[in-house]
Amino acid sequence: MRKKCFIFLTLCALVATSVVAQGLSVSAQSALLMDAHSGRVLYAQNADQKRLIASTTKIMTAYVALQSANPDDKVTIQKAHTLVEGSRVYFKEGDVLTVRELLIGVLLQSGNDAALALADHCGGKEGIDGFVVRMNEMAAKLGMKNTQFANPHGLNDDGHYSTAKDMALLASAAMQLPEFAAISAKKTGGVGEITVRNHNKMLWNYDGANGVKTGYTQMAGRCLVSSAERNGQLLVAVTLDAPSDWDDHARMLDFGFTNFPERRLCTKDSFLVELPVVAGVEGMVDVHVRDTLTRALKEEEARFVRAEVTLPRFVWAAIEQGETVGKVRYWLGEELIGESELYANATVSEQAVTPFWQRIFGMMSELSDTSDAV
Repeated sequence: MRKKCFIFLTLCALVATSVVAQGLSVSAQSALLMDAHSGRVLYAQNADQKRLIASTTKIMTAYVALQSANPDDKVTIQKAHTLVEGSRVYFKEGDVLTVRELLIGVLLQSGNDAALALADHCGGKEGIDGFVVRMNEMAAKLGMKNTQFANPHGLNDDGHYSTAKDMALLASAAMQLPEFAAISAKKTGGVGEITVRNHNKMLWNYDGANGVKTGYTQMAGRCLVSSAERNGQLLVAVTLDAPSDWDDHARMLDFGFTNFPERRLCTKDSFLVELPVVAGVEGMVDVHVRDTLTRALKEEEARFVRAEVTLPRFVWAAIEQGETVGKVRYWLGEELIGESELYANATVSEQAVTPFWQRIFGMMSELSDTSDAV
């Protein structure tokens, strides 16, 4: 086993990492603000309290549908889809639409009929029931520990609930899907011959807003999951049962962008250090960072980030370009806030070694040549 050495690049001393809301308050019964790229929670209020989530359910409906079907797939509307109560696009039995059009109906118009049609199409032989099973499987995969889905539209059901924290995890994952993000950001969209308007007023009223989904029932109250991007930083805000949700979200997002800007820890493919190579045609190889790492940090926190680089004292040839040779980790206090592999940025071949008997024969040949010359 090769002996490892540990190089500590200490940027500063350790500090506590608790988030202070600096007077921020919201009308919501439950709320959470998250940096989508890192998953860091920037503000929370009753964030793990299980609550009804109304049509914000449709974030999961769209997320699962996009991973189950091609957006250009054709779906035929069944009579059962048209009989659902609540918000609808008002399809007719026999209408044929693409999955993409149904997604627009789900995310912009919040159509319960569109949600049922998507679930029926993507649920396989089990139809809508099978789709709901997939929704719950995906919730478990995303770490949504306090969530259970009973339907794809969000109408009230005792077995249908989530939390502000879980919905933020879901929205952060969904916004990584290009098709979801593109549809969620639309102010208007076409569903067949119908033009629908997005219910999310944040798209008009907040600079950088690009998603995600509204919801309301009398029992659930006003529910909203929003997202906004500035300078490459994506924040997700969630409020459940919030009388003043638009104002809540504007103040939460302002708080996040102002106090926790995204700061770069390291840059993909950047040079870090030279590493000795034993028995190679070159004596050193450049070590580079494999990933770009960012973190939402307050100014006073950024001064206390600690980088820990783990590398061997040397490597033996041959080394292939791109081969992993170490790791860099970034810490804030006792919290690991990012890590990336380190790799060799060049191929270093093994140096050819001349056997002892060949070296002796070569020396004798040189002496013989010299004698003849004399």
